[in-house]
Amino acid sequence: MIENLKIIKAHLENEQTVINQGTKNIKKNVSVSKQNNSKQKNKAKVSNSESESLLTSQPLQQSQNFTNHKERNDACFGVSLDTIVKEDFDFEKNLALFNKKEFYNKIHKKPDLVPHEKVTTKYKHNENVLHSTPVKFRQVTVPSPAINEYITDDGLVVPSITSELRWKLFNLVEENGLTSGRQNEIIGRAATEMVLQLLGGGYRFNPRNEHQWPRVVVLCGPNRSGAMGVNCARQLSSYGVHTVVVLSEPGLYTPQLANEMALYQFTTGTLITSAAELHGLLDPDFVVVSLADEQTEAVSRNITNWAKSIRSPLMAIDPPSQGTPSIVVKYSLVPALPLSYNESNGKIYLCNMGIPTQVFHFAGIQYKSPFGSKSVIPLHINE
Repeated sequence: MIENLKIIKAHLENEQTVINQGTKNIKKNVSVSKQNNSKQKNKAKVSNSESESLLTSQPLQQSQNFTNHKERNDACFGVSLDTIVKEDFDFEKNLALFNKKEFYNKIHKKPDLVPHEKVTTKYKHNENVLHSTPVKFRQVTVPSPAINEYITDDGLVVPSITSELRWKLFNLVEENGLTSGRQNEIIGRAATEMVLQLLGGGYRFNPRNEHQWPRVVVLCGPNRSGAMGVNCARQLSSYGVHTVVVLSEPGLYTPQLANEMALYQFTTGTLITSAAELHGLLDPDFVVVSLADEQTEAVSRNITNWAKSIRSPLMAIDPPSQGTPSIVVKYSLVPALPLSYNESNGKIYLCNMGIPTQVFHFAGIQYKSPFGSKSVIPLHINE
């Protein structure tokens, strides 16, 4: 029993020492936390005091800088900015101080080293800006002009001539070596180029376009104009065009027409000697009219009726001034200088025949070429 009591007493003493140590540790922790709180409070007080000192010092510095900036402005400009901003700027008063008239008068009185000219026209890339001499728009003068007067696209005046002066000119041309055959070749070539372009040019005459190759009918009379038409048909045939030559009077052949027909028979073109065969022709793509000259009074009725019934465009080669009898054309190609044509001849185109200038002078014509770089030019009535 006594030993048991001793053991119990020893256990109680150990528990008491453990409890005493726990209380001591708790007291220490409480004291440490109190010390930390007091330190944080002291730091907060210090930071608050520093911020208050900064806030109080900033306006002082700003005011000091502001006064220094103002003093610098006053020293530099002489007037404070506050007074300038408050004053309103008087635009009318300052504008009245500037006299425009007097200023511009002084400018105009001063001599320019290089005079400036006002350029009102706009020039193309192929036009000259500077001209050495003024352009003379009337470069062709004739001794006995006809009624109408024509003008080119460039503004050059081309007078019309009488049929008598034309025959005189052509006779002089033949006497000096430019024969009628060479003349037919020149105007036939020009007519061929016009027909090719009117038919569509390169778009129509394409090797891949075999199924739409055009057909051209050429109506020819027994005269100079008929020989030109056959020449045109021969040249068109050389381009692959299907040509049909219709002779209005097969029994009559002039020497020029006979020569042209001798060449045309070697082409693949067709020749019609009876006007009745025309009614079997459907609408061709184009029709060339070479039926009449100044001495022609009438044309075959079958031919004129057929020409009126078709819807194809018609172009005359060297027609008479009053037009082809009973036939109205859309275009007319004329050589050298035009006659005074009426409305039935349609739009007039002038062909350069390559006649030397001296030959024009022999006929009493003061001539300078109006063609420029072209061989065929359109003419318009100069109203």
